[in-house]
Amino acid sequence: MLSILLTQNSMPIIGWFASILGKFMQGLYWFFCLMGVENIGLCIIIFTLVIKLVLFPLTLKQQKFSKLSTLMNPEIQEIQKKYRGKRDNESMMKMQEETQAVYDKYGTSPTGSCLQMAIQMPILFSLYYIVSNIPAYVPQVQDYYKPVSTNICENYDDFEYFGKIVETDKDLKYAYISEFVSDFANTDADGKKTIDVLAKYSTKQWNNMEKTYENIDNLIDDIQKYDDKDWKKVEKKLTKSQKKGFDDFKERVTDEKSAEKMALMYNKQVDVIDNAKSKIMHINNFGPLNLTQTPAAMKGIAFLIPILSFLTQWYSVRLSMANAQMPDGDNPMASSMKVMNNIMPLFSAFIAYSVPSGLGIYWVSNGFFQIIQQLLLNQYFKKVDVNDIIKKNVEKRKKKREKQGNAAQKVINAANMNTKSIYSNNTSKNSDKNVTKKGNIKHGSLAEKANMVKTYNEKNK
Repeated sequence: MLSILLTQNSMPIIGWFASILGKFMQGLYWFFCLMGVENIGLCIIIFTLVIKLVLFPLTLKQQKFSKLSTLMNPEIQEIQKKYRGKRDNESMMKMQEETQAVYDKYGTSPTGSCLQMAIQMPILFSLYYIVSNIPAYVPQVQDYYKPVSTNICENYDDFEYFGKIVETDKDLKYAYISEFVSDFANTDADGKKTIDVLAKYSTKQWNNMEKTYENIDNLIDDIQKYDDKDWKKVEKKLTKSQKKGFDDFKERVTDEKSAEKMALMYNKQVDVIDNAKSKIMHINNFGPLNLTQTPAAMKGIAFLIPILSFLTQWYSVRLSMANAQMPDGDNPMASSMKVMNNIMPLFSAFIAYSVPSGLGIYWVSNGFFQIIQQLLLNQYFKKVDVNDIIKKNVEKRKKKREKQGNAAQKVINAANMNTKSIYSNNTSKNSDKNVTKKGNIKHGSLAEKANMVKTYNEKNK
């Protein structure tokens, strides 16, 4: 049975980004349709390029931080060595102060690249969900699947009974019907999850579906030869819910007129399936590749996808290390980073081999654009003076602190003004509410509380 995907990702944050970026993919597909080009592979490549360009400012900030890290890390490591083994509170405080002084010197902070990562990660995850389930986010593509999905949903109850009958058939000449039925066993009545299943269908599976609809009349002819013993075998395989409608199905399939009408209806739907299949194959074909199928299933030239995925990831990692300094060999992070840099390209190749080729195209495109972007960034950092970066960072940090200081002072001033206002208002009302006839402050009043605060402050001057 095929695995069932949610129609659209509903996770907080990731689902929101997927919904927004899905609109962009929808617009991109619409634009190419106007140009007379209906191809999901091309849309995925352009989609990946545009997202890469949008995220470029965040990538630049990240790499500036990496560039500064090559200068900061030796100083920070020296501080760590200086206080190594010292766990007393005073030493820990001094180490924190000295480390913070290094960050201040370069105009950055320990979380210098965390914000950029926090923004990029949900976007990257949402891209995965969009590319892996295009029909869910592009209504124009979904429309190609709807006629077939509608037929399946409307006739699925009958197909369930046909499937149970096929399971009792020792000849297994209708085994493909049982496979077709099992593919949609967990789908929903509105057809959205049915489309998710169809979106992963191979050419062979589409052909089996057509055979199912074409040969229902032959199956019905065989069923009409059943005796009571055969029907009891079928009935034993039914669930409680399936038994409720079984008598009606049995009556329709054994009555000659209704059975002929049923067979004719299914035969007519073969044209609907064939028409939808041709359109879907057209938009999902990218050269010799079918984007709905995995390289493992297609084999041959499809193996280029995991190979290119490995090469692009491996080379982009090597290029990115040109602007970053690896930790010292005695630092535990050093070995971890080396292992990760070697494993990630291999992992990407394995994933690209196992998932539909549409995702593999996205992965390869992303790696290719990453290489171009990294080459440009490396050239940029060769020309730019790191001291200029530090100077700008320090100025920005200074202005930010000044704004924070001004904002904090405004809050303090506002609080002082409110306190004075409360005190003056309460003391001015002594004559009627806060003062008794004897001239004393009324017990429990705001004036009494304000007076208590005043007395306390005077004692503690």
